[in-house]
Amino acid sequence: MDDLADLYRRKLNLPNAVFTYIDHEDAMVAAVFKISQSDSPDLILKVCSRKGDFLRESYFLSRFAGKIPVPKIIRLIEPEVGLDGAVLMECVHGDLLKSEAVTSALAWEVGSILARIHLEHAEGYGDLTDPVHLSDDPRIPFTMKFEEGLEECRGHLPDSLLETCRHHFDREINLLLSADGPCVIHRDFRPGNIISSDGKARGIIDWSSGRGGFAEDDFCPLEFGEWPEGCKDSFLKGYSSIRKVPDYKPMMPLLRLSRAVAAVGFTVKRGTWESRNSKLYKFSRRYLESLAAGSEA
Repeated sequence: MDDLADLYRRKLNLPNAVFTYIDHEDAMVAAVFKISQSDSPDLILKVCSRKGDFLRESYFLSRFAGKIPVPKIIRLIEPEVGLDGAVLMECVHGDLLKSEAVTSALAWEVGSILARIHLEHAEGYGDLTDPVHLSDDPRIPFTMKFEEGLEECRGHLPDSLLETCRHHFDREINLLLSADGPCVIHRDFRPGNIISSDGKARGIIDWSSGRGGFAEDDFCPLEFGEWPEGCKDSFLKGYSSIRKVPDYKPMMPLLRLSRAVAAVGFTVKRGTWESRNSKLYKFSRRYLESLAAGSEA
């Protein structure tokens, strides 16, 4: 990471700045540095190895500036040959939210923030940084992402398990015809992507998965253990203070299937399924195997 820090130190013309690599489980698709200078506030540099992640990160931070708490963009470093795109942003005061620190009041607040995200109308379903390819049918981009994940799993998961996944997907995909959208979704709205201090949400971070989608998708973390169980009522009350809570539960098996396939495929593709992302891999694979066991019963 020292070479990467030196590269961006030169690019940003910050010869005396100290770059500290932030290594945590939630930073899966980018390298994040804290930049400290003796005469200036600390900054955060997020280096995106994939151009699409850079485009989405910068797009949504700009779109939500002044609407919800997000870090302020200081400077964008556009990707070029030999240089990944990066977002230089303010360092929001606080810490990554831990589940044990989620109070009822904070759950209410973050629920209301999610609702304000969903108030943002999207021009279609898909990647909002690529408007030419947006769809008016939520099933199309959703199916494309599922197929991408399934292909990444091929050769790693047994063919019989892949067929079980496809069977469940095909059986339930038309549930999306009643989806609550298109609207902006974060698609990874969980404590690890929220900065908090003094019992308040100070910044919603990591927008690389953001897209034009349907509101139900953002309730997956709430249902699948990434938020403490006791906070759900307060979370939903906060959400309903801004907009109606969608009837998301019928879609959860389909959404969980899609996320589990994507997670297994992602970790296999990156070669991290036995190392830094083993917890995510095991959790997701166990769910897929439970579907197969249920089919056999």
